[in-house]
Amino acid sequence: MNNDILTAREKKLLEINEYLSKNHVTVLVKANIPGLDKNIPEASFLVNLFSLCIQKSYEVKQIISRDSVDGPYDIITVKSISAHQLKRNFVDIENNHALGRLIDLDVFDDQPISISRSSLNLKPRKCYVCHRDAHICSRSKRHSIGILLNYVTSEVKKYLLFQIEKMVQHSMMIELNLNDKFGLVCKDSNGSHDDMDYHLMVRAQNAILPYFVELFSIGYESKDLKTLLEVSRPIGIKAEEKMLEVTLGVNAYKGLIFILGLSVLSLGYTIKHQQNFNHIFENMIKITHSIYDDFEKQQYTAGITAYKKYQIYGIRGEVMHGMPSVKSALLLLNDESDDTLRNVLKTLILISEDTVFLKRAKSLDSYHQIKKLFKNTDISDPEQLKKINQMMIDQNLSFGGSADLLIVTIFLKQIKMKFFK
Repeated sequence: MNNDILTAREKKLLEINEYLSKNHVTVLVKANIPGLDKNIPEASFLVNLFSLCIQKSYEVKQIISRDSVDGPYDIITVKSISAHQLKRNFVDIENNHALGRLIDLDVFDDQPISISRSSLNLKPRKCYVCHRDAHICSRSKRHSIGILLNYVTSEVKKYLLFQIEKMVQHSMMIELNLNDKFGLVCKDSNGSHDDMDYHLMVRAQNAILPYFVELFSIGYESKDLKTLLEVSRPIGIKAEEKMLEVTLGVNAYKGLIFILGLSVLSLGYTIKHQQNFNHIFENMIKITHSIYDDFEKQQYTAGITAYKKYQIYGIRGEVMHGMPSVKSALLLLNDESDDTLRNVLKTLILISEDTVFLKRAKSLDSYHQIKKLFKNTDISDPEQLKKINQMMIDQNLSFGGSADLLIVTIFLKQIKMKFFK
């Protein structure tokens, strides 16, 4: 054992001793990382993930986060639960959570010695690789450090990819299932879209979902933010082609592929590099540093036309500036109730530059007049909601860009709650 690691462990136990109390239980959260390098990126992710789980499940008095040669760790004091019961609960997590084998959740009562599994007549932990007694494998060095580390890194990434897929799908379906959303397709109405319906949107979602997972993986493995945009473009193109294939040429989610794709790309980099939640937005600015060049190309998309005619940047401006509309919307998304979601959508319509909406409004004056109408409408009033919703359908208006931003907001809210302090 490295002397520096031994010294770090002794220091950690002394620190834990300072937090011991007869009135509270002290918990040490530490990643179970083999080898001498205990500070691999996965260690920080694991400590953060399980600390958040504890904070959500128990009444926490205090939490202290530390870095050390022995790896990152959190010391948490928990109120109103017996130490032995808490240890049993944590053993259940270590045994059954997808990443439970990779974390140590040690419980201290009023002594600087953690409560052991054996003292509670519980079975010892199993080895990552062979499922035998982990202590025996560790002492005998049955498995190489390389094999064990590969297990750690691959399991963390597999868990992340599963979670990203689940959260992206949830976010898209939450938006799609929201009714009365101003001309957008929903379960009960095609809104202002005679070429789309609910089932087409679901098919499109299923077609593009794997590409968001792939983009997250690219961001997660990347070491250079400034090359990510070009590296990821072929994936975005493939996603668009697959979408158009299943929708028979209908553009259901092209804007979402762009902005949510960039979001998961940035998220992957942010998580792997142990950065905080706000870095998702800061990294996006760096990823899209060259995107202004799009405006100089001779293209005739709604976004390029809006810029050349009105100097409106649209969704490209949103990502170039680190998604300011999404950051504002996140502050409003306290739950996923219909009223809250519509209020967030209304806010996004007002503060973002939606080139889909601008195209359908047919003039800049009409675009601003409709925004003013939304500002003066109380959509929490059922009658006003019904009136403005029908008006948007009658005038063939829709807010596809704002809907895409709503999906990104829902997604990032989930991400923040699960992975970031």
